[in-house]
Amino acid sequence: MPTGVVQKRGHKPPMPVIVGGIVAAVVVIAAAAFALIPRGPEVRDCLNDYSWDEISQISQLISKKGDQNGAIEVAKKYHLCTSDGKLDGTQTKDITLSGGTQAKVMIMGFNHDDKSDGSGKAGITFIFTDDVAKQNMCEKSDMDSLFQEIQDKGSATLSWEDTSLHAWLSDSFTAQLPSELGDKIVAVDKADAVMPLIADTVTLYREDKDVPAVNLDYDSDPKAVTNSDKLWLPSYVEIASPDDTGLDDYGFYAYPLLEGAQYQLFRDTGIKQCESNSILGTYSSEEEEGGGWWFRTWGTYGTDSWRQSDSWHQSDSSDQFNPCFMSIYPHGDGEAACYRNDSQPYSYNEKGDTIIGVRPAFCI
Repeated sequence: MPTGVVQKRGHKPPMPVIVGGIVAAVVVIAAAAFALIPRGPEVRDCLNDYSWDEISQISQLISKKGDQNGAIEVAKKYHLCTSDGKLDGTQTKDITLSGGTQAKVMIMGFNHDDKSDGSGKAGITFIFTDDVAKQNMCEKSDMDSLFQEIQDKGSATLSWEDTSLHAWLSDSFTAQLPSELGDKIVAVDKADAVMPLIADTVTLYREDKDVPAVNLDYDSDPKAVTNSDKLWLPSYVEIASPDDTGLDDYGFYAYPLLEGAQYQLFRDTGIKQCESNSILGTYSSEEEEGGGWWFRTWGTYGTDSWRQSDSWHQSDSSDQFNPCFMSIYPHGDGEAACYRNDSQPYSYNEKGDTIIGVRPAFCI
């Protein structure tokens, strides 16, 4: 033992090297964890100046905030909303679809939709600012097949997931998106109300015969299913003001209330039922009969009382099985459109041409 060093019996000298190693390890781990936190891209002047890769990075930052206040702070930092945290329809980005078609999307909300993989909220939800196409919600051949299935089994259901428009968005339209966008879209859970259909018969008094028919099961309780979608249509209540839906909040007719909640864009722009609002688009006079754009929410007007029975039926002298879905209502004459709960076009145009527009939504 070196001279001058006194060691008491039972006491061990300190181990500074080991303690220092532990401290160093903690620093390394903390630095590694910090490196995993998304840092975000350079701040730019507006949404259109960012690439889809940069928008995806910002969306992750928004998602990690969890609550709406934190999401808005991130959005304000990156100029994805107004200085007071609002959405007014000017937060847009240009898109070139396949074939060179020009389109535009706008931000509809932040941290609104649940990601299907269970990892939390999708940071940013977008919607196209204009119709990307005009499509039937359902095709006649599909409805003829469903009519027969109901006759064979006694009942069946119909919802957004079952429509030909859902299939078109998932396949044909997805293929039109630029790869830099398509690769960043995330699947989210969407609630879709189920249309309960039952077999029925109706008497055609002019022909003195009974024919097979289909009716809504008004005695059933409203039900919804959850589907995972990358592209979808907004529901009626995702657009409508919650205090101005014009819907019953109980019983059979409350089914649209199962399909989500209003997006920030439509809350901030103050839309009200039957009131024109430019955020919903405009349609010229020649498009008035066929203007507007689809919701994924089904309607009840296919069984109006002006028919010979409150049922859909199929015979040579009657209307075909053609359920209705809700849509934005076009005023025409260049006036802004509105939403209203009685705007319920038939799912396909019996005259042939498709007449209702499509404005898909998606999340990054």
